[in-house]
Amino acid sequence: MHINTFRGGAALAVAAAAALMLTGCAESIRNADSGSGSTPANTAPEQVQIFEDFACPHCAAFHERYGGMVHGLASGGQVDVDYRIVDFLGRGDPESWSTRAATAYYCLEDSLGDGEAAQGTLHGIQSWLFEQAATPPGDEALVAQASARAEGTGEPEEIGQCITGNGADERIEAALSDFSDFGLRGVPSVYSPAESTLYSVEEHGDLKSWLTGSKTR
Repeated sequence: MHINTFRGGAALAVAAAAALMLTGCAESIRNADSGSGSTPANTAPEQVQIFEDFACPHCAAFHERYGGMVHGLASGGQVDVDYRIVDFLGRGDPESWSTRAATAYYCLEDSLGDGEAAQGTLHGIQSWLFEQAATPPGDEALVAQASARAEGTGEPEEIGQCITGNGADERIEAALSDFSDFGLRGVPSVYSPAESTLYSVEEHGDLKSWLTGSKTR
């Protein structure tokens, strides 16, 4: 499916840093809608990239709390969101849920293409993948879920080969590389490449307000 060992020293260093920072990220998640912190500038980021790992419980908490809100803003054209799925906790192990779930997500995303229907489908499988982390299913279930969600909007016949082959390796590698280049230290991370800005509640206040460019209350 994927490479049989680790992705190299640089990726391991980033993975180790991410593991160390998870608790801090979780603290920010709990306070992200509190309205505390300094008042953010009333300029919305042009585009945000959200880095997540489907094996990370803090990413699951972020998705449960804010995923619907972010999806609604993206569907309404208020913010351009690109989910960058990494496999820190799997460290490139092709048998890990971290790597397998990332593969399934990217394979489905590639099959669907763009559009509002695709965004809704991807939001749905994100929720499902996070829910499976405690007892990860086999590849057969991943293929079945992704293929069923692609019916009518994607190319389900190609998803199975992608998931059980190495169809998402380059996407995962690219996300890991950008994560490192951006200087990020943990997942989940909400980052604006155009402004070189990592969202934090202390600096930007309420997450929705920052995404839309409106002031916190």
